[in-house]
Amino acid sequence: MSEQNVELLRRGLEAWQRDDYDSWLATLDPAIEWHTGLERLVEGTESFYRGHDGMRRLWDGYRSQFEDFEVEAQELRDLGDDRVLLLGRFGWRGPASGIATESPLGMVVTIRGGKIIRSVDYFSHQEALKAVGLEDG
Repeated sequence: MSEQNVELLRRGLEAWQRDDYDSWLATLDPAIEWHTGLERLVEGTESFYRGHDGMRRLWDGYRSQFEDFEVEAQELRDLGDDRVLLLGRFGWRGPASGIATESPLGMVVTIRGGKIIRSVDYFSHQEALKAVGLEDG
């Protein structure tokens, strides 16, 4: 299952990048819980979205608040316990300011029954590695 989990996350990211909501949603369990990092970075508040309704709010919110929002996976690592670690970057442009911003991104994604059930975003690769007990990489 491990390679299938990595491939599932890769498919979800590809759907996100090509603006294909239905294909992205198809990778997510109906009980998905997504703890986003961008709100913490921009607003300083913890935010999470739950269920497919929450995913619609996340999708619409990111696409209306940011231009050129993209996620680049530099590494996808199977953790062997139904979790996948993503190390990469995300970038966006403010629609009013036009200012481009980029940040490291770490994600810890949990897979259950062939769907993503939980995702937690981190602002740095080190935070994500620490969260899964791999502080030294």
